[in-house]
Amino acid sequence: MRALFTACAALALIAGTASAQGEPGTEQSADPVYLEAGILIDDRENQVLYAREGVRMQSGQRVLLADEIEYRPATGRVIARGNVRLFDGPGAAQLAEEIELDDEMSEGVALGFATVLENQGKAAAAVAVRRADGTVELTDGYYTACDLCEDGGAPTWRLRAGRVVRDLDDQMIYYRDVRLEVLGQPVLYSPVFAHADPSTPRRSGFLIPTIDISNRLGFSYTQPYLWVISPYQDLVVAPRLMTEVNPVMELDWRKRFYSGEIALEGSFTYEREFIDPDQIDELPASDPRVFDENGFYGDEKFQWHVFSEGRFAISEQWSWGFGIQATAEDLYLRRYDFNEIPDLGGGLYEVENRFLASQAYVQGRGERYYADLATIKITSLLENFNDDRIPIVAPVGRFLAELPFPAWAGQLETDLSVAALTREDGDDYIRSSAEASWSRVAILPFGVRAEPYAVGRFDAYSITQTDRFGVETGSSNFTRTLGAAGLDVSWPFARVAQWGDVIVAPRAHVVTASEVEAQDTPPNEDSQVVDLDSISLFARNRAGGFDIWEEGARADLGVTTTLDTTAPMIPDIEVFAGRSLRLDDEPVFGPATGLGSEESDWVAEFSVDVGYFDIAARNRLDAEDGDLRRTDLVLGIEAGRFAADIDYTRIRPDVPGQRPVDDIVLSASLQLTERWSLIGSANHDIEDDITRRALAALVYRDECTDFRIVFESQNYDIGHLEDSQSIGFQVTLFTLGSLQDE
Repeated sequence: MRALFTACAALALIAGTASAQGEPGTEQSADPVYLEAGILIDDRENQVLYAREGVRMQSGQRVLLADEIEYRPATGRVIARGNVRLFDGPGAAQLAEEIELDDEMSEGVALGFATVLENQGKAAAAVAVRRADGTVELTDGYYTACDLCEDGGAPTWRLRAGRVVRDLDDQMIYYRDVRLEVLGQPVLYSPVFAHADPSTPRRSGFLIPTIDISNRLGFSYTQPYLWVISPYQDLVVAPRLMTEVNPVMELDWRKRFYSGEIALEGSFTYEREFIDPDQIDELPASDPRVFDENGFYGDEKFQWHVFSEGRFAISEQWSWGFGIQATAEDLYLRRYDFNEIPDLGGGLYEVENRFLASQAYVQGRGERYYADLATIKITSLLENFNDDRIPIVAPVGRFLAELPFPAWAGQLETDLSVAALTREDGDDYIRSSAEASWSRVAILPFGVRAEPYAVGRFDAYSITQTDRFGVETGSSNFTRTLGAAGLDVSWPFARVAQWGDVIVAPRAHVVTASEVEAQDTPPNEDSQVVDLDSISLFARNRAGGFDIWEEGARADLGVTTTLDTTAPMIPDIEVFAGRSLRLDDEPVFGPATGLGSEESDWVAEFSVDVGYFDIAARNRLDAEDGDLRRTDLVLGIEAGRFAADIDYTRIRPDVPGQRPVDDIVLSASLQLTERWSLIGSANHDIEDDITRRALAALVYRDECTDFRIVFESQNYDIGHLEDSQSIGFQVTLFTLGSLQDE
């Protein structure tokens, strides 16, 4: 039978004798000591209590488990031997072969010590000393975040040191005579070293550096430092040293507020501008720049970039925010290998590649409405591009609301919109629009779905024309009233079988719209990207914006056939075919859109899913000769350890001055082993037979390490910058100075 000492006579001996050791007036522990074991031997003559067989000793939240415990009340010492485990609250156990503690189990010495820290950090030592304040000092110890091998083998990495101190007050771990071991082999040495305790979520200190070698910048070494300014704010300062150009300072700042957050990233340097030396001979003789032998020109000057965004709540439905995307000069980002498609600085509106947008906005969203209002400044990264022709958009806004309406009567919606564009060089443009639309879905006999609708809109425009010298040459102010009515009908047929379902769904959309007088046609500012596919074919407003109004009558026809199977060897298939027919009036869209004639191009789309293999294609075929005008093909393969995606785009606009597109993007990954993998991607321009971008990476990843060797090549004809090739080394030791532990 197990013996238990509680607040009876035996426990009174333990607790009372221990208390007797304190000096009068000193504060004693308020926590009694409980001891439970299979065998208890009370040697009163020597004032020693022995406990054996599954011993458990507890004081407050501290619990000590061992094969044997020797307790000496007179000296207040506890000696535990054999399979010793010490728990201090809900945290992981501290393990030892033998440990000697005070009677409160708050300080002591351990032999053969090991423990698991927060975030899966692990420490072990031949000898460990625990202080009353919780500080732990290890002799001949090590630290790692890796799983320890059951066979005693070395982990992927560990820090081994002659002396290790875990300071809970500073929330740091300090090392003396430390070396970094990889697979048991020393690779780096330092007389002193320190890093944040894994128990702290964030701590100021140096992060793991990155190394890169490129033909443009030479050898690059970036050493980031994390400054935790407050629990809600931090700053990463990362100087980048390069052998071919002056250093660049990179910054990454974040701050959270009670109502939102701000993030900013940027860089700056003091350097001359440069191009690739091999390109100097290709420049025209009239180029005024004076180059040295390395391609540098002009004077050294301050160069920079800033990407920032913020978003703040005004109420549960309303918020405001901003985005900033700016750089000192067009080629700065590309010269220093920064991404020209920034992660930060976005907002409500996105712009095309090689353009940047800064914006401020308010946004609201309720159960029956949506609203936004923004101002936008756009700049170009294209050389020799006149930014004065890019308008300042101030403001642009929209308010959409669903009005109260009986359910049986359908749905009534309103759309209010405003846009104002101001240019330094070019025409100014102001538009305001008010629209109301009604629709009602009805399910008719035999499963026919019919949706009639009607749209009414009022537009007001103010256009100011200027010549290339910025002189106003005229203006026009006009209003127009527009209306349209249509019917969207679909009639799906289904056949249900044991192996799956077959659904054939023909669809017809007929609409007639009011005409627009020539003098009421504004310049096209908001409907410049129109392309025919299965979605836009049936759209009520195929222009996407307000400036183009598709007048007259048209009929949109299409049919979708779906094979949805349950048999493992039969693929799921979906096929669509359709086109649009003008019933009167001339088309308003250009020939490159597929809607430039009375009979539109054919739309043919399909998808096939076999589980490990899927393919989807969107095709547009010429209305007259059936030539393929556009195809977008997406292919995915996943077979065992191999996965690949192929995106292919081919455009033949058949319009003078428009360049054909023939691009293929390939990405693939191969899991070599449980921890090693290969990743690659390539963007190939088939039209010019050039691989614009290629990337290959060898990746090692386990529970504590992420190591990558990344090769990247870029071949873009931009600003007389030659092809760029680089190889980078990225190492992440989880819990040890990394921002990317995930």
